[in-house]
Amino acid sequence: MRTSCVFLALAVQGAAGFGESQKFLVVSSPATGHLAYAKFPADGSPLAADGQAMKTLIKSGLVFPQGIAIDNHRGRLFVADPNQTGLVMYPLTSNGDTLSVGGSKIIADNVQTRAVSVDGLGNVVFSDEPTSRILRVSAKMIDEGTTVPEVIYDGSAVPSLKSPGGVASDNYFVYWLNKAGAPQAGTLIRGLQYATAETIRNATAGVQMLANNALKCYGVCIAGGNLFYTDETAKLYGVNRAATSRHVVTTISSQLQAPRGCAHDGAGTVYVADKTQNAVFQFAANMDPLEPNTALAKAADLQGAFGLAIFDAGYISPGLLR
Repeated sequence: MRTSCVFLALAVQGAAGFGESQKFLVVSSPATGHLAYAKFPADGSPLAADGQAMKTLIKSGLVFPQGIAIDNHRGRLFVADPNQTGLVMYPLTSNGDTLSVGGSKIIADNVQTRAVSVDGLGNVVFSDEPTSRILRVSAKMIDEGTTVPEVIYDGSAVPSLKSPGGVASDNYFVYWLNKAGAPQAGTLIRGLQYATAETIRNATAGVQMLANNALKCYGVCIAGGNLFYTDETAKLYGVNRAATSRHVVTTISSQLQAPRGCAHDGAGTVYVADKTQNAVFQFAANMDPLEPNTALAKAADLQGAFGLAIFDAGYISPGLLR
């Protein structure tokens, strides 16, 4: 009887009891200086494949917001705005169908960043394009108010780091795209996130070129066992995350016009912003092997769509907020 009661209690909890929580797609627009969002269906399925209007999240205080990232556990939104004096953070909260932010805070001073990522530990990794550096502000540094970022990689010592654009990170690696220097410097690069002085001196110790197929790229995202990234004109590429050769790049789509940021929803869908088409597109990303000429569907409309991030309200840990 007791066992039956336990099963009944679990059944009553339903989706909420097993982490089926409300998700939101957050998008930046340098064209308007705004951030906007769209709510996913309550069952966690992808956005409707016909485009939808987005709600404004931030309408003032930013100038040219590009890359964005969200720490779901701590409710932190990070915005890379190269027209600001540093990397900006906002507390992010949800109330049913709506999102809201608190006051902004500079977490890294004197940097000109256009791309930002956050790992599962709350450590923020970002690129400083003019100085060709990959930088980090740890969760502890944010909590302590330390705004001088750590240098992970410096282009003056690492040949495969030239005007870095998009970045992505997990708890072990950092990935970046070069906007200059290809094909010699490479297009998509992987390095150890916790690089040592020896790693930085000897690029072959911790840095690996995964692709050198495009001269200038913008957005990169991790989706399960794959990495996806965009070039400046029309193409979306994919490469296996565990690839040991830089010659296994798949052109996922050539139908975009000016693809920029991308984001994985944590399930099976990747979203890609296209600033010229003023839209966000989606595709099924659970592919093994990677499939060329994958169909894309419009998921949302936004003028000048650029950076993307997914906010999962159910992941916030009360003890970690802010």
